[in-house]
Amino acid sequence: MNTIQSRVYKTAYHTNENLLICAPTGAGKTNVAMLTIVKEIVQNVENGVIQLDKFKIVYVAPMKALAAEMAENFSRRLSPLGINVRELTGDMQLTKKEIQSTQLLISTPEKWDVVTRKSTSDVALARLVRLLIIDEVHLLHDERGPVLETLVARTLRQVETQQTMIRIVGLSATLPNYTDVARFLRVNPHKGLFFFDGRFRPVPLQQTFVGVKAKSFTQQRLDMDEACYEVVVENLRKDNQVLVFVHARNATVRTAQAMAEMARENNEVNLFSCQQMDGFGQAEKQRSRNREVRELFNSGLGVHHAGMLRADRTMLERLFSKGLIRVLCCTATLAWGVNLPAHAVVIKGTQVYNAKQGAFVDLGILDVMQIFGRAGRPQFDTTGEGTIITAHNKLSHYLALLTRQNPIESQFVECLVDNLNAEISLGTVNTVDDGVRWLSYTYLYTRMRRNPLVYGISANQLENDPMLTKWQRDLIIMAGRKLEKARMIRFLERTGYFHSTDLGRTSSHFYIKYLSIETFNEFINSSMDITAILSMISKSHEFQQIKVRDDELTELDDLKDDFCHLPIKSGPEDTEGKTNILFQTFISSGEVRSFSLSSDLMYIAQNAGRIVRGVFEIVLKQGKTRLAGRMLKLCKCVERRLWPDSTPLRQFGPRLSKDVYRKIEEKELKLEEILDSSPSDIVSLVAGNLLRHPRIGEKVLKCAQEIPKVQLQVTIQPITRTILRIKVVMTPDFTWNNNSHGNTTEAFWIWVEDPDTDNMYHSEYVLMPKKTVVRKESINLTFTIPLIEPHPTQYLVHVESDRWFGTGTVCPISFKHLILPDRHPPHTELTDLEPLPITALDEKFQAVYNFTHFNPIQTQIFHCLYHNDTNALLGAPTGSGKTVAAELALFRMLRTQPGAKAVYVAPMKALVRERMKDWEKRLKTKLGLKYLTGDIAPDMGAVARADVIITTPEKWDGVSRSWNTRGYVRKVSLLIIDEIHLLGQDRGPVLEVIVSRTNFISSHTEKAVRVVGLSTALANARDLADWLGIKQMGLFNFRPSVRPVPMEVHIQGNAMYFDNGCFFHKIFEKRSNLAYMFDFGLTLFPSYSDSNSLANQTCSYLRMEELTHVVRDPNLRLTLAFGIGMHHAGLVERDRSLVEKLFSEQKIQTLVATSTLAWGVNLPAHLVIVKGTEYFDGKQGRYEDFPITDVLQMMGRAGRPQYDDKAVAVILVHDVKKAFYKKFLYEPFPVESSLLQVLDDHLNAEIVAGTIISKQEAMDYLTWTYFFRRLIMNPTYYDLQDTENDSVNYYLSKLLERSIVELRTSGCVGMTDDEFDVTLVATNAGRIASFYYLSHLTLRLLNEEMRPECSIDDILRLLSNAQEYHELPVRHNEDGINSDLAKELPIKVDGNSFDSPHTKTLLLLVSHFQRFTLPSTDYVTDLKSVLDQAIRVLQAYVDYSADLGWLSTSLRCMHIIQMVSQASWFHDNTLTTLPHVEKNKLDTTGCLKYYVFLFYMLFFKLMDQTSNTNVQTIFQFCIQICSHLSVLPQIDINIAVRGWWADHPEAEDQRAVSNAHSKNNHEKAATPRFPKPKLEGWFLVLGDRERRELVALKRLNTLRRNTSETLSFFTPQRVGRMSLTLWLVSDSYLGLDQLRDVRLDII
Repeated sequence: MNTIQSRVYKTAYHTNENLLICAPTGAGKTNVAMLTIVKEIVQNVENGVIQLDKFKIVYVAPMKALAAEMAENFSRRLSPLGINVRELTGDMQLTKKEIQSTQLLISTPEKWDVVTRKSTSDVALARLVRLLIIDEVHLLHDERGPVLETLVARTLRQVETQQTMIRIVGLSATLPNYTDVARFLRVNPHKGLFFFDGRFRPVPLQQTFVGVKAKSFTQQRLDMDEACYEVVVENLRKDNQVLVFVHARNATVRTAQAMAEMARENNEVNLFSCQQMDGFGQAEKQRSRNREVRELFNSGLGVHHAGMLRADRTMLERLFSKGLIRVLCCTATLAWGVNLPAHAVVIKGTQVYNAKQGAFVDLGILDVMQIFGRAGRPQFDTTGEGTIITAHNKLSHYLALLTRQNPIESQFVECLVDNLNAEISLGTVNTVDDGVRWLSYTYLYTRMRRNPLVYGISANQLENDPMLTKWQRDLIIMAGRKLEKARMIRFLERTGYFHSTDLGRTSSHFYIKYLSIETFNEFINSSMDITAILSMISKSHEFQQIKVRDDELTELDDLKDDFCHLPIKSGPEDTEGKTNILFQTFISSGEVRSFSLSSDLMYIAQNAGRIVRGVFEIVLKQGKTRLAGRMLKLCKCVERRLWPDSTPLRQFGPRLSKDVYRKIEEKELKLEEILDSSPSDIVSLVAGNLLRHPRIGEKVLKCAQEIPKVQLQVTIQPITRTILRIKVVMTPDFTWNNNSHGNTTEAFWIWVEDPDTDNMYHSEYVLMPKKTVVRKESINLTFTIPLIEPHPTQYLVHVESDRWFGTGTVCPISFKHLILPDRHPPHTELTDLEPLPITALDEKFQAVYNFTHFNPIQTQIFHCLYHNDTNALLGAPTGSGKTVAAELALFRMLRTQPGAKAVYVAPMKALVRERMKDWEKRLKTKLGLKYLTGDIAPDMGAVARADVIITTPEKWDGVSRSWNTRGYVRKVSLLIIDEIHLLGQDRGPVLEVIVSRTNFISSHTEKAVRVVGLSTALANARDLADWLGIKQMGLFNFRPSVRPVPMEVHIQGNAMYFDNGCFFHKIFEKRSNLAYMFDFGLTLFPSYSDSNSLANQTCSYLRMEELTHVVRDPNLRLTLAFGIGMHHAGLVERDRSLVEKLFSEQKIQTLVATSTLAWGVNLPAHLVIVKGTEYFDGKQGRYEDFPITDVLQMMGRAGRPQYDDKAVAVILVHDVKKAFYKKFLYEPFPVESSLLQVLDDHLNAEIVAGTIISKQEAMDYLTWTYFFRRLIMNPTYYDLQDTENDSVNYYLSKLLERSIVELRTSGCVGMTDDEFDVTLVATNAGRIASFYYLSHLTLRLLNEEMRPECSIDDILRLLSNAQEYHELPVRHNEDGINSDLAKELPIKVDGNSFDSPHTKTLLLLVSHFQRFTLPSTDYVTDLKSVLDQAIRVLQAYVDYSADLGWLSTSLRCMHIIQMVSQASWFHDNTLTTLPHVEKNKLDTTGCLKYYVFLFYMLFFKLMDQTSNTNVQTIFQFCIQICSHLSVLPQIDINIAVRGWWADHPEAEDQRAVSNAHSKNNHEKAATPRFPKPKLEGWFLVLGDRERRELVALKRLNTLRRNTSETLSFFTPQRVGRMSLTLWLVSDSYLGLDQLRDVRLDII
């Protein structure tokens, strides 16, 4: 290390201090940066392994050229450590996956600014950054300085708000005011600030100043050329290379050409030539596409500037470093961006054109120093030479500057408006005060306080406002006004609040300046054509720096004539005209001759795509349909460099020849014609020379088939008279080619438009994955749009590829036959009644409540529910006290029908648990009820003994299917259905079937069953009431606004864009309430990954002194310390219960949760914030909206009747959905039926139960359903054309016929014909499906794939492919996790199915058997869901295989049940089922080590050695193992066989009588690794091992002390001795199975 590096080493490598290193160019600052990088890497080493996913390092380089050089340098040096280094600039785009796998990102300031200002996709990346290195930080004075300021300010605020450690390292040239820069970077001046002056320069510099006295511009330029030539020749004679710096891109070529010309005139060409050098011939072959570069290279000269192609720049840098170019003429880009030293450096001229000022200005002293820093090569030179050639009158100026530098000042004010908009869009600045705090982090603030006069601040102002707070406020308010004028924000100046708009966010995300947005606001209108659009974009502020030069006019006219397809109003004489010409030239792939035009063309190419995309998004969000279509077309023009009138096949470039394209365009062949033609037809259509190449037709057709087109199928469902639901099925109609489409997805835009009014009612960005195209699968979309009156003739659904021409598909939606539902009756008015005291109840019921009076809703419904037996429907908002309504009905039953049973059906297990817990505490003890049976109890005996059964719909449906044989079902006299409005959702059909069956049972038993439905406010309550048999008395449907605690609802847009930090302000607005009124904040989120992230951020704001108990979840442990809780399904039960307890007891004031909390736990709060209304649907691979009912349920948790007089709910949604939620949070959707989706399975259940035995009875059954009522009321929703009797009958007949065909295909239903009707007969498969509550598709799977000799692996795949697992979520990016998981597990999986829920199920099951640690809590939750159903599905598999007599398959299904119960493979040592026993603890003898272990543990106990902690722990393990062993069943079996014919002479079967003696008294099995309690059970199996045939099967419950069981079977017809085997197989334990041989003599 050199002197500088040695001085810095201790602080750089051994501390985490922020650093500012000021040193001359070439002093080795890059190695100081490397020290800090290595320090960060070392900090992330655990157990000798670098944790690559725990950190990111960002190196910000000022130029793309420098970024490329640094990326190559660091990559070479860090690759041995496995550190991935990638460049992230405008030239190098990275995918998200590449960014995730990269540890060191080399970026430019603008690119990193774009990344960090997006709070959606890149927020996780920004949070992983632990080290930010800013090279050339002295560029703060430059026009790009404001970007550096905003980056540092954003990073410092992130450190402060999120309490994360991000180290900032600044590298700079020597500065006069380095202490100000250190203060700005938050560098400790005593530890992290290092300043080294010119004495530390590695090569001493000899400076020469040359003044030119000529006055005229032309003569001055000639004199400078001559002076420059003399300096260059002098150095060439000494065999030195020279860098000549000029200040315009075209001046590089001009200077190089002038020197080449003077060399020829002076016969000094040999001094420049490198043709004799080694490698020249090879270098000459690497030809540039630029003619001037090629010509100059032969003269030993080169040019370099940012406008050149990257390949040319890199090539020239390489040639100069090898010495194959003697003189390189370049701009300052090379000095800042590339470490390419030379012995001599010449600055030719010091006048630089400033586009903003429109005039030439002096070259800055920092630029001079940076350029001089390239003089001298440390390895070869003892001195370096730097020469400035300038006007004579400027000599003294530069002499003074180089001896006495001026401090660098901030340029931030000029870009304040755009940067403020970025922070508002990001969500980090929400008020003027936030803006003032944000400004205080900038270099502007630092310099304003040190040098106020430069920024227009007088001495008096500084004296009156020493902290400049008012000055900052004025700056923020001024910028806010400008942004509001441009409609980029909403600025409430009275309150000081900022609210971002779509326009502002689009501007921020696409890096468009606000002046350009003002231009777009002025010119955008629906009638614009592409000509007008191009003209408007050419006026963008981004292109104002493009200047017209006189020597370019002729070429611009030529370009206009040759390449401009569209007319241009202005000529090439102004910026707009020149920009437009070059824009069109770029699209036409035209070539330019002039070097300056080439640079301008490159600049336009780099910016045009971004700006056009931004304008497209602006237009799309404004709902301008036609203009959006044109803008999307222009986006493709820019990205594809094609005009829309070209054939779409040109997008395939060199795959087809230009001659083919020309012929197709001459013939005006449409894409559809090509697709409909055969290859030979295409050849004949495209006449001429192509006939010689018959295969050309195949190539053309193949290309046409790869253009991404889709087929559309659109259906509409009227929700109300003004709302339509549109369902779109997108089916790919193209062939995937990785070379054309990549390897991931193709993007499409879909929108719904009214062609008459040009209104866009919905737009959506849809990604179609490769697998969807390859498998020819469809993508299903559903969205809701308004239907205006008078009704338009039609709407159009338009689908267009995001990047391909020729892909448009339009599907019209006709309203000609649309039948709209009737208007809904009004809501029930809340009567002004005196609150009813609880003394109105019987005395024994009064003790249930801890309040004295019922609320107004409960008062109004009291008489109906407590003094009548009529059915009732109560529709009221969440939090209205509907549970009391259910209890009133329950009290009525207990009072009038002692001994009767009540069933409470809750749609979710969480609600069942909540109700179970609540009623066990309040009702069971105070009313003396016998049992309350929840969904978790599988014991049917306990259910039969219960007075109140609390259950989920599916469980009660399964139980009540066998109502004929279950007497307790017929004893039910009260059915309470909570959340009955969920009829219209996925689980709705089960509720529908339950009510229909209840009415059916009631009609057959002649015993009335009271039905009470509880719901949110309904739109069509009358329909639901009629179906439930409710008269006017029992219907109560209150408005959504009728609540015991009035609620103030705020619906705010932008939830998809806001950073979590902004949500604190919602809580902070209630901070006084929280502090003084003990109010709570409850925040609900779509996913618990969001819960973790927000809680971690919010804890930075809310501090709490008292720490709670230690919890298992590390995130929860952290946030609880700050008074913030988290609640989601991924937490263990103990953690969840703790959080609920702390929140209910007011120990924590903020709770961050997923939506499960709203359904499952009654924890009301004063304030509820719902962050976002979308969730990721793994099946669809995209985000879907939460049902309105879920949002209402979350909102309903706002308000605590005992404490609050007002509740607050804040709903944060995407802006485009704001109007939708405003309407339907107060005007609810009507409830429709979703029975059709699962009609097949419910028909099968009724056929098995005997309710349906013919098609006519099936038809009658349908008329009992809610579906039938809604079919008549809203026929179009169900695709019924009209409501005439014949049409309805035909529709239902077809529906039933399709369902019966499906059931017959699955083998669940048979048919027999008689003379009157067709009889429907249940098969064994149908009975199994009904009994085990399985889909008929699962039985179809068994019918097709189960075989007599299935292996364990075969059955596992059958299990994972069951239809019951089809809805298992495969979340975003989980296909990659599944792929990684498959590599770790001993199972082969199809590599193309990692996104399949069935593959994920298989991996989860194998992980369970392997006891493999799952990658996330999501997977743990999913495994519980898989195991929850696995036993039931496997029991059905046992029955199915046993029914077919397949012995091996049946036994293996039983073995897998044991494996699921014990989390172990069947072939593993059975000792692994013991607690704390793993495979690695067992030796080859299997059990010897454990006997030794037990002996020593007992010995240590007796010797009182338990003071040792390890011994104590092991001894506890020993006790647990012994305890587990003590509950295992020990069984002895005795067998007796006797003939059945002794009592029945006509019979020919026998009975095997087995007597089992068990020493186990426990009903529940010892299954510590199964997620819920499990009852012990056994299989008694009689089989013929020789024939591999199962003879008989019987299930046994838990074995008592002595159990005698009889197994009947038929003896074979043959005479002689036969041998059978009797198995006693456990359904819970491995290794406890027993078998006995049974030998029979058949005579």
